[in-house]
Amino acid sequence: MSIALLGAPLSAARRKALVAGGHRLVPAARADLRVHVGGRPPARPPHAPWVWCSPSPITAADAAAAVLAGAYDVVTLDDQLAATLARRLGELVSRREVAAPPVGYVARSPAARRMLADLDRAARTSMAVLLTGETGTGKDLAARHLHATSGRTGELVPINCAAIPNELIEGELFGYVRGAFSGAVNDYDGQLRAAMHGTVFLDEVDDTPKTVQVKLLRVLEDHVVSRLGENDWREVDFRVVAATNRNLEELVRRGEFGGDLFQRLAIVQIVLPPLRDRQEDLPELVEHLIARFYREEPAAPHRVTRLTAAAVGALVRYPWPGNVRELRNVVFQALVNKRAGDELLLSDLPEHVVRGAPPGPRTAGGALIDRAAIERLLDDGRLNLRAARDELERTALELALARSAGSPARAARLLGEVGRGASSDPGGTVRAMLRRHGLL
Repeated sequence: MSIALLGAPLSAARRKALVAGGHRLVPAARADLRVHVGGRPPARPPHAPWVWCSPSPITAADAAAAVLAGAYDVVTLDDQLAATLARRLGELVSRREVAAPPVGYVARSPAARRMLADLDRAARTSMAVLLTGETGTGKDLAARHLHATSGRTGELVPINCAAIPNELIEGELFGYVRGAFSGAVNDYDGQLRAAMHGTVFLDEVDDTPKTVQVKLLRVLEDHVVSRLGENDWREVDFRVVAATNRNLEELVRRGEFGGDLFQRLAIVQIVLPPLRDRQEDLPELVEHLIARFYREEPAAPHRVTRLTAAAVGALVRYPWPGNVRELRNVVFQALVNKRAGDELLLSDLPEHVVRGAPPGPRTAGGALIDRAAIERLLDDGRLNLRAARDELERTALELALARSAGSPARAARLLGEVGRGASSDPGGTVRAMLRRHGLL
């Protein structure tokens, strides 16, 4: 194991002790561990693993500052230095061990490999895991990987909390007995019981109604569930994985999400990195998506087998606000429009990707409202305000639903204040609007 000594020089005796302990002293570029020796942390911390070694006692504030600057540990210069560094090197080696990625997941970049290592460590326990990250970063795939590597014998039961209407979600989760409410013609054990000895995946958990959050907390704390319409409690055994693309801590501060439930779900928090932090993965991701496209579309008239350097450069430069999901759409669109040749060219990519900037949002004072057109209609006496409003509302609803995979609750977020309203059911207003326009 190799060490680079930075900062103040060590005495000849201590250098000899390090070598006798099995360490090789090498330049920083070739070292497994960098050791900064000095009374203060380095002004420019190394980007690689490093330890601060101080000849004097280290205050709590200085230790915290060093760790926040990236130090793996802070140690005092003493006779146990060689043994301490040997332990830290061994720990760093084990931290670099990463489990095999899930099928279809590309993980060459450091950010993706760190995330997979976090998933692998969490999978070995039964602790609740909260997956956070932007839309399109692969939280569903991460949850499936957690379950597959956990050793649990039951099923993975995915539950999209935003897709189930508030008036139905309690019965869907906890079950019900016959006659518990109008329409309950049979007993139903619920999805939580279906995950016995398995994993429950609560996707978009931020859309869980407050009344259901209270009962869900009881289930997670006591491992028992009671169906609607009965007083019997039955034991359950499942591991819970929750996911959200919103800041739950901020929702807790605003009173929109229960603090107790957040603490119960967030025992282990894993952040999925956005695609812009995984540039090394892009070429292989595109190759994977191309292969997937032709598996799903075997009758496609032309087959692309490689990317040009210019196309790769544009894909790397683009910021990917929609992450891997947006990348999939861009690649699939380019392949659908491909008419000849076996290379994906720069000219095959959408214009906004070539420009390197996502399409700009339309504003109320811009393309969304054409004041000159309204003035002409007023002058001609042809303005029908109700019809124009209905057309705008219908178009916005259709576009929001298309971008939210048909989920009224997710569409409500895209539609802003009018969409969410003051209702406890985030999608309730949207469903009412859909019914009014005959879209539901």
